[in-house]
Amino acid sequence: MAVEPSVPKLSLSSSALLMSAKGAPTETNGMMLGINGHPFGDAPYLAVTAANQINLIKGMGMSWYRINVRTTSDGTISASSSHLFNKLQKSAEKGNIGILPMLYTRTLDLTDSEDVAYKKGRTLGANFALKYGQYFTYYDLGNDLELKLLLPNKTGRSQDHYDRQKFNTTAAYLKGMDEGIKANDADAKTMIDAGWLHYAFLRMCDWYGIKFDVVAYHWYSDMEGVAANGRNNVPDITLKLSELFPDKPIWFTEFNYRYKAGKESNEEDQHTFVSKFIAKCRNNPQVKVAIIYQLFDEPYKSFQESNYGIVKWQNDDNGSYLKWTKKLLGNVLSY
Repeated sequence: MAVEPSVPKLSLSSSALLMSAKGAPTETNGMMLGINGHPFGDAPYLAVTAANQINLIKGMGMSWYRINVRTTSDGTISASSSHLFNKLQKSAEKGNIGILPMLYTRTLDLTDSEDVAYKKGRTLGANFALKYGQYFTYYDLGNDLELKLLLPNKTGRSQDHYDRQKFNTTAAYLKGMDEGIKANDADAKTMIDAGWLHYAFLRMCDWYGIKFDVVAYHWYSDMEGVAANGRNNVPDITLKLSELFPDKPIWFTEFNYRYKAGKESNEEDQHTFVSKFIAKCRNNPQVKVAIIYQLFDEPYKSFQESNYGIVKWQNDDNGSYLKWTKKLLGNVLSY
């Protein structure tokens, strides 16, 4: 549907990966790429079959599809999503694409005691792994949880920047999730994410005793320059994370360029930022996976959320989402 641009392709190392018995791409010496998506509820994804989503991902040399998974309180995938998950899982297995479930912490209540929070997290994690662990190796525990714990006007670089009571409740819940998942899936690998300069949250989780296996991180174009300047002094977030977590693999589970209103070069700037960031990740052998946010534009959302896709729509005005075309970045990533 799209005309190939006359620009060099990005170097990909993940296009010929084999799958493990549990649906994870076999690790290689090269970094793997992936993409985020919302296949269980957002209109553009509902309009495109699971098989076509996987074909698009595979055609861009990617190995991972990170998806949001909502469950009931007992860890069962919500009824509205279960049939879609079955189709996606089968298509992903056929296409040699690993699914990374971002498991919502739906029963987390920041007013709970640590003991209550731990039990809730363990129940959700254990039941989810018991029912679906055959499909997964990696589990992403929650999303941007540190944002609700930050004190006003703090960067998140120090443990003093967080509400300690709320952190303890959150950490107890995550500890329960981690231990519950691993109780029913002995091969499970878990990750917890943070973004911007909120890496102290992950260090605190480590100190609390959560045995998460992977540092997950979110990084966007507007963070890059500000992080390098002045007292922040973080010119390379990949190296900063390696310094703080020398013994854990690093996955960037979200990264992309933030569009600017009225700017004609947004697609070119997206291509430039993402290409440079992928190269930066490849230069750090501790970074194992980099997952772009996200597959499709979502035109009905706010300006930033509507433009993160690397695939855009040609007829979104009527909400049918029947024709798409790849942006410059999507074409560069394609075989």
